[in-house]
Amino acid sequence: MPIQRSLRASSEVKPGGSILRRCAANRCAAPRRLPFRLWLLMVALLLNGCDALPSRPRLPELPFLQLRGESDAAAPPLHVFLPEEGDVTEALRSRVVAWAAASELQVNLTASDQYDQELVSRLAGEDPPDMVLVTAFLFPELAAGGLLAPAEEGFLEPADLPPRLAAAFTWPREEAAAKRYCLPREVRTLALVYDGEGLAAAGHPPPASWDSLRAVAVGQTDVDRNRFGFIEAPDLSRWLPFLYGAGGTIIEGSGGMALESPAAEAAMDWYIQIFRDNFAGHAGESNNEWAGEVLGKGKGGLTVEGNWIAPYFEAEFPDFRYGVAPLPSGPAGLNSSVAFTSCYAVSSKSGRKQNAFALAAFLSGPDVVGSLPNDGGWMPALNGLREEWKRTFPRLAPFADAVPTAAVWQLPPGFDTFLHSFNRGMVQLFAANVEAADFFAELQELGETLLETAGEPQPAPAATQDSSP
Repeated sequence: MPIQRSLRASSEVKPGGSILRRCAANRCAAPRRLPFRLWLLMVALLLNGCDALPSRPRLPELPFLQLRGESDAAAPPLHVFLPEEGDVTEALRSRVVAWAAASELQVNLTASDQYDQELVSRLAGEDPPDMVLVTAFLFPELAAGGLLAPAEEGFLEPADLPPRLAAAFTWPREEAAAKRYCLPREVRTLALVYDGEGLAAAGHPPPASWDSLRAVAVGQTDVDRNRFGFIEAPDLSRWLPFLYGAGGTIIEGSGGMALESPAAEAAMDWYIQIFRDNFAGHAGESNNEWAGEVLGKGKGGLTVEGNWIAPYFEAEFPDFRYGVAPLPSGPAGLNSSVAFTSCYAVSSKSGRKQNAFALAAFLSGPDVVGSLPNDGGWMPALNGLREEWKRTFPRLAPFADAVPTAAVWQLPPGFDTFLHSFNRGMVQLFAANVEAADFFAELQELGETLLETAGEPQPAPAATQDSSP
């Protein structure tokens, strides 16, 4: 019986993690005129978000928090805007309460599960929040648009952090001129997730190379059960480990596009060919939302996914026996992962920058991050805390082990257009409607155009005097 295929464009790139979707009532600020690229970004976020994590259940909106200190009664309140992250948000709320009381400050804290849709408009509005949570993917756009404030000299120093994670929140990219804006709070990575019972029954160990991955996928495919050996997505973030494994990259060290390369050709040929040979499938073909759901239902053998899959399986498929292994190495002998991270950043128009940076440093520190509820779906960015995380979640260790060499999920300003063009184009590649050489040529040209645009000067919002003591 032939496997019936129907493809749809993927929106599975969700680097920010557990950011849910709902507007906080009566808290949406009217935006000022935005740079053209930021309007594009807002539209892109509304239509097709940049992350790929499964949604968590809706949670009650975080209540309005207002703390007043007698010595600071006349000062404007410090406004903190965060994504709704369930138990993590509640724990952060209690820590902010204690910090504000000790600092004798007035703090307004709001959270939203429509966070990614609201963030840009709030930062560009007349009354932006002082401190927000920013993903590494969104950071270059906000920094280039002048919406974030660089930290004061020596205020935030990276300690016990992987260099690539810390560097993700510096701008501009020129090393001599780069300024640090914030420090990473948490990280998530991609690894190989597989059906433990299925591989054990077939006598297959977790594959360690592209060749063995294909061989295991062939063995795990069952046409009669409509089960594919490998579940993949027409999605840039899930294809990037294959590009890195072949020794390639999208943007070279000098800042130019490098997509037209033998490495990219080899990575795409492997990724597409296993699909066309009917040993790999996409989640949408079986009316599932993402690869985790496919594996949990027994319709897939292996996939490349992030550690957010662990709490998902625990909640939705508690009896499913899954395993996690390092990503298989490519022809260049590499198995670099992709890292999704975020930080607490300060608005460039904040009148309380010093207080906001102090709170950001406090919330990013080991005492707070190490005390937050953790279900395995995220890892602390700090090396020491991540080692403790591995001891708590030993079966998820490959996610943590991937952090030091992982490439941060981040593109230059304005590259949301590139991302969506890539994902839509991959659908056509899967369907054999276009060839890889033509696909890469078009994206190479698009990327070069976007890089030229990104290099043009951008207007920045007017600075607000820091009124903090």
